[in-house]
Amino acid sequence: MKTKNIVVFASGTGSNFKALHQAALKREIPARITALISDNPDAGALRYAREHGIREHIVSPTDYEDSTGYVQKLREILGSESPDLIVLAGYLKKIPNEIVDLYKRRIINIHPALLPKYGGKGWYGMRVHRAVIENGDQESGCTVHYVTRVYDEGPVIAQVKVPVRKDDTAETLAARVLKQEHLLYPKVVRFLLSHS
Repeated sequence: MKTKNIVVFASGTGSNFKALHQAALKREIPARITALISDNPDAGALRYAREHGIREHIVSPTDYEDSTGYVQKLREILGSESPDLIVLAGYLKKIPNEIVDLYKRRIINIHPALLPKYGGKGWYGMRVHRAVIENGDQESGCTVHYVTRVYDEGPVIAQVKVPVRKDDTAETLAARVLKQEHLLYPKVVRFLLSHS
């Protein structure tokens, strides 16, 4: 089987990016990560990319006078990388509609909740885990879904449930959910690339 190309978008430490890269190195997924795109020049994910010889692109919408230049830059990068799959790994900016339309059903995201719960603009990271604890939910988890024009509303591909313990804090719950993210994301990527 031909090795496929993945481009990852990340804004922070990039722990899911690292998990995917490690899975690719072990040949657990039939792909190589050719590039990382980040909107944050201080992202830990960029350091990891440099250490592992993965091309990096720092592109933020705030660097452009209007969305046209930003979208054009993303189109150029993605055009040169020829991704079979675009994977969002803790990327906090909205993917422009033009890019979503161009790569329809080839952009996926992982969210630290059981969507549709705790999804949408502004729902990310510890905000999600705190809300789960405050609302007394019995379970949480993570969701991999296709990216569409609306935040966190694309079709769900897979979910893993994580029970919420009585003594959980947002931090302890977050750690257990993240562990499941690192297991789920490579499995979903392998499945999608093996069936494309």
